[in-house]
Amino acid sequence: MRVPVLALLLLAPLAARAEEDTPPPPATASVARLFNHLLYGEMGAAELLPVPSLPGCSMAREAVFDVERLLAAARAEGIELGAVSCFRSIQHQRRVFCAGAGNCDTVAALRARFVAPPGYSEHATGYAIDFVQRGGDCRAVEQCFFLTPGGQWLMRHAPAFGFEMSFPAGNKQGVGWEPWHWRWVGAPAARARFAAAQASFPALPAAPHIKTAAGPEGRPPSLETAPGGGIYAVSASRWGAAILLASSATLRP
Repeated sequence: MRVPVLALLLLAPLAARAEEDTPPPPATASVARLFNHLLYGEMGAAELLPVPSLPGCSMAREAVFDVERLLAAARAEGIELGAVSCFRSIQHQRRVFCAGAGNCDTVAALRARFVAPPGYSEHATGYAIDFVQRGGDCRAVEQCFFLTPGGQWLMRHAPAFGFEMSFPAGNKQGVGWEPWHWRWVGAPAARARFAAAQASFPALPAAPHIKTAAGPEGRPPSLETAPGGGIYAVSASRWGAAILLASSATLRP
């Protein structure tokens, strides 16, 4: 008898959910995958703090300082970054995964290209954030974010603050290209949480402590030196190139 996909989605996170006083699971626990997403536990509420510059946004307490530093640095260059999503609980992820879908079993695999199943989202770790360009024409969580001043600023500078892009264009993990989604790996606990992802599906750009094909440790790739024939060297005026780049990942459902 076929078990509905939705039933599996609702049951799987139960094994992943961590109690508030439970430390992050070891890296070896993150090898389980569903629709190409890796299994993650949930950050305990006691370990979360609000981000002062981002109302409604909470993240792991050890990441907040670097988030604030990043936002301030961007602001000093006239770039206003906001966030559309920071920490999301497994329960919240369960609500949004099938939002607006008439038959979740039918569209689950398609939605998972850009929305992780509950229990498999980096947002539940407290270390992930979805940035948005304030005052721009690009809507939140759209691939045009890459072409905004904020998107390109993050490509150049986010690694210096401990952030890396989890799902670059054409990533081997099989998740859609998400230029707005960045995870913080600036502390041992965060690096341990994402060890499996970093080992099998490297971020690009990666935080300085991670070695990439673009250069030695401590030198994250820039827009001009990214591997793959410079696929990240896209200016706001090169819309044709942007469309080709976006085609390397499934467009949003």
